[in-house]
Amino acid sequence: MKNVFSIRSDLFPLLKIAMPLALTGMIQSGVFFFETLFLAHVNEQTLAAGALVSWLFGTIAVILFGILSSINILVALRYGANDREGISIVARDGLYLALFMSIPAFLLFWNMSPLFLLFGQSEAIVLLAQTYLHALAWGLLPNFLMVAILEVIVGIGHTRIIMIFTILSVGINIILSYILIFGKLGFPILGIAGAGWGTAISYWITLIALIIYIFFDKKYQIYFHLAFNFRKPFLIFELLQVGLPMGLMYCFEVAFFFALTLMMGSLSSKLLAANQVVLQYLGLLMSSMFSIAQAITVRMGHLLGANEIRAASKAIYLGVAIAAIFMSLVAILYWFFPRLLISVDFNLHDPNNFEIIHYVQQLFMISALFQIFEAMRIALFGALRGLKDTKFTLFISIISFWGIAFPIGYLFAFTMRLGGIGFWFAMVIGAAFSVILLFYRFQSKIQHYH
Repeated sequence: MKNVFSIRSDLFPLLKIAMPLALTGMIQSGVFFFETLFLAHVNEQTLAAGALVSWLFGTIAVILFGILSSINILVALRYGANDREGISIVARDGLYLALFMSIPAFLLFWNMSPLFLLFGQSEAIVLLAQTYLHALAWGLLPNFLMVAILEVIVGIGHTRIIMIFTILSVGINIILSYILIFGKLGFPILGIAGAGWGTAISYWITLIALIIYIFFDKKYQIYFHLAFNFRKPFLIFELLQVGLPMGLMYCFEVAFFFALTLMMGSLSSKLLAANQVVLQYLGLLMSSMFSIAQAITVRMGHLLGANEIRAASKAIYLGVAIAAIFMSLVAILYWFFPRLLISVDFNLHDPNNFEIIHYVQQLFMISALFQIFEAMRIALFGALRGLKDTKFTLFISIISFWGIAFPIGYLFAFTMRLGGIGFWFAMVIGAAFSVILLFYRFQSKIQHYH
């Protein structure tokens, strides 16, 4: 009976970590969701400019998330082995790594506008995007530091506190963005720049609140007490060795979606707006999948640190099943109730929106399939991260997105004139290919793990 799944010993511990993280992911993506909603109510050009900035910020954020995810991997392994000092060293080095990474990110955001023009975007849209970018740049440092701190807490397995601070950050962000975009409560109307300032200010407020909380909570003080102790050995190289392939992997993936956004924009502004709506829901849901994958990584780290190999293997199979079932339920909404989802952003009865609505319905049909395979792929990534096997996942991402999905998508969209749905068809093919290879890779690695 050793191979039978146990609800108490296998499912519940995974869900205890996964559920708060999944809710956290959905709450975090609420910022992207509501900002898309707010900008859609300004005008079409503002929405298009917001799409450019969102995907640039998304690219930077996932590089950061990928690299700093090494913090929770190393913390989880040390937590399973009951190595408190090791956790404190990882926490210290993670904070300094986040600090160093914020500098080039700021410079990129401040000087990105010429690159948008180089990519063929209209000058009017780029000028709008520039005001958004310059405001958002001031929030990068607190965001990076906050992620590093929360990754330590995730690695310990205390995911509820992550959810609490995420609710605080997102709530402040959405409220401030609304006030500043539309000029409520006596504030000036800042338009798209208001979204950037709302995000930046919310990050600073949340970081300060998080530091105060950790300072007064003894159970977290012990993990951060070495923050200014430089006599202990440094683990920054190990953090980069594990995290850099993940950062590059996420970079290639989000860069693909950024390229997808640019391609849609080159076809038509209406298709770009439609694609942004689909990505709005994709971001809302896939953030939960990333959170489930993170929970799988943490759970496996605890079990592998305690040398419980069989239980770690069960955790991944349960995680993949949960991800696939959840996204299958979402697919039903996409297929049978697309207009209900579209009505959040657009008036269904306005003739000016009919073309965009038609595009969104087409893309929803294909996106439903893509998200099922993508959820399984991300869950398998979480398993391989727990085994510190991050280079293979980088290789698979490059092949599936840029070696398969992009050239096939370009062929479908332009040569075969399938338009936007051609790219999404190709993405389904690439994601399915990834799932097969990642599954076999995991089986091979776990059987030989020592």
